Amino acid sequence: MVDTKQTLTVIKDVLKRLDSKYYSDSAVDLIYHTGLVESRYKYLMQLGNPVARGFFQMEGATAVDICKNYLAYRPKLMGEIEKICYFDYFVLARADIKELEFLLTTNIAFSVIMCRIHYRRVPKALPKTLEEQAKYWKKYFNTKTGKGTVEKFLDICKKN
Repeated sequence: MVDTKQTLTVIKDVLKRLDSKYYSDSAVDLIYHTGLVESRYKYLMQLGNPVARGFFQMEGATAVDICKNYLAYRPKLMGEIEKICYFDYFVLARADIKELEFLLTTNIAFSVIMCRIHYRRVPKALPKTLEEQAKYWKKYFNTKTGKGTVEKFLDICKKN
């Protein structure tokens, strides 16, 4: 597992480089706990079937959706992301699933940003407590078809 303090520092640093509406203590906590539960900050590819990528285990199709249906309508944000992640404008505009899977796996800043935007698209306020985070994660990130549970989220987070 990656050092906890370093992981939190990276998440904070990345989010602070985005527009201020993307950074908050609640966002940092939720993103950190999401990575902890999804990969324990140990795995960069889903075990068995590497569809989900990066510490947040996001699927390439989800990243494509974010690019095509959210970032495409926010060119300023798209430009900020490309600057933060050090890649050219056309990477996100192309929304090629193979390129995005590679970036989710190899670029921590990109992974953090995509996780944050995934949660930003939810039309609900970010949760404050760990119990609220667990329910929010299950409903909006892991989804009802995912194998994760609220209990698993709480158990992993309380141990770390």
